[in-house]
Order: sequence, then structure tokens, then C-alpha cells
Amino acid sequence: MMEKDHYDQAATVFSPDGRVYQVEYAREAIKRGGLALGIVFDGGVLFSIDKSIFSPLIEEEYLQKFFQITPQVGAAASGLIADARVLVDILRDKAQEEARTYGERPDLKNLVLWISKIYEVYTRYEGVRPFGTALIIGGKGQNGFHLYETDPSGVFQERKATAIGKGSEKALELLESGYRPGMSRDEAIQITLRILKDTLDERPQDDQKGEEIHILSDAGFERIDLDDPADLDKYINNLTGMDDGRSTGKDGGSSTSPDARSDISGFLDTVPRLSKEGKDALKERYSDLDGLKKAYFDELLELKGIGKATAERILKALDALK
Repeated sequence: MMEKDHYDQAATVFSPDGRVYQVEYAREAIKRGGLALGIVFDGGVLFSIDKSIFSPLIEEEYLQKFFQITPQVGAAASGLIADARVLVDILRDKAQEEARTYGERPDLKNLVLWISKIYEVYTRYEGVRPFGTALIIGGKGQNGFHLYETDPSGVFQERKATAIGKGSEKALELLESGYRPGMSRDEAIQITLRILKDTLDERPQDDQKGEEIHILSDAGFERIDLDDPADLDKYINNLTGMDDGRSTGKDGGSSTSPDARSDISGFLDTVPRLSKEGKDALKERYSDLDGLKKAYFDELLELKGIGKATAERILKALDALK
């Protein structure tokens, strides 16, 4: 019998035991990627992705692993993100084509079927390789919200919850034990945060690490940013106190009552994507929250670690207190 190496040169060759090694290698690329989660809850779909910044010189917005396909469909990726962008462009083109042809929003399952065919085609022809990425695709269908997981082989599955990437094995175990049908939005966020916390040691350790949570509901997409692993505990504690009138706001802001944020440290913890350097500079300049409320936009820009976008988020969060 020939050695394995003779059967893994192309995706068009089966081994004697029926394996396509190039597809299996593509799955290994996904396992080395950042963790991505998807959960269906009552009234929407939650996506979570690793956000790893390897250098302070990198612009955060270009490290994209979550993609909005249509106003009702999103996708989280793991593996080779360049491959994911190609598939996302194909999905967007297909969605626009269906909308123009039929005059209605594209069917979610049809989009998943189409992209799965593209995956499969790249396992049948010489001169190409399988896509080294997997997508978790979720959105609103004809009878509620649905979630699908795709694979480089072209296989797809509808899931209630799923995980891909590094740390996904433990994440799936936690989902299997903690997920329940019909869970609320806040329960979905809470189980996601606990999984992210419990899988930290199994995921890549980078100079700066954080998470993004994207939530799709009838109201559209909203985003929560967790730029520090320590934020996980704070958000879990905030969610535990939801019955006291607290909730998680859009763009990562925690809409706790003003009394809960009376000190400047507590307030700064609610500002999305505010770096530790920025927090330290703000606390050094302003002794209390009342002083910060009097700050001007240009004054904030003078501080180390505060850019235009961050200054706008700080002022927006301050306006919410008024």
C-alpha cells in the first residue's frame, strides 16, 4: 500500500480508507483560529469572536472576524480570515441577487446551501485547495431565528448553539451542559461570558486580547466589546443583577443606574474599547466623575491612549448619565 504522502497532494484524491486529507488539513487550520461561538436565544442570535491584537500599531477595526451579510444575517469566522472574506463576499452577492430577483429578503437556508456548494466545489478540482475557514451563519428565517455551522467539506448543520476554533472542544462541552431552548438574551450573554472565561487558558495568548459579542434581534445588530479579560467578571456580575433594573447596552455599554456608576472607575468600566492606558490617564487627570463631566472633546484628545473614536464614546456615555 502506498504511503499517506501520496494521497494528500490534492483534494481530488481519496486515500484507500476513504479520507480526503486536504479537507482534514483545512479543518486543522480552523482549530488553530480564534474561538467563535453562536447561540440561538428567544428572539435572536448571539455571536462571539476572539479579538487578538498582536501589536499596538494595528488598527483594531481591520481585525474583522464577524461579518454582517444582510440586515438580518450575520456570520462569525475562524481559521484563515482571508478565505472567510472571499466566502462573505459570495454570500453578500447571492443575497443581493435574491433580493433583486424576488423582491424580498433572501432566505437564510438558501444562502447556507449556496455557500456550502462553493465549499464543496473546491474539493473536486485540480489547481485549487479547500477553504481553510468555517463560518457560523445565523439570522432570521421565515419561522424565527436559526443558526448554521459550515465546514470545508461542504457539509453544514443547523445548530441551537455551536463553537469553532481553538478552545471549541471545551466550549462545546459547556454549551451542551448549560444551553437550554428558549433562553433569554441575557442568559445567552451570560453563558457566553462564562465560556469565554473558562476557555481563556486554551486560547492563543496575545499581547492584547479581547472579545466581541454581536447580537442580532428584530431590532437589528448590536455589539458588546470586552477589551480586557477582567471585563468578563464585571459583565457576569452586571448580568447577575439584571433583576435590579440593570441591562447590557449597545456597543458594550452597561446601562446600570447612575448610583452604581457614581465613582469614576466604575464609570470608565462601562465605556466600550477604553484601554487601560486611557483609563489610567483619565483617572490621573480627573479626580471624580463630576470633573470628567465638565471635560471637552479636545481636552480628552490631549490624554495618552485617547483617540477621536474613544473620546466620542466617553462623551456619549457621559450624556447617558444626564
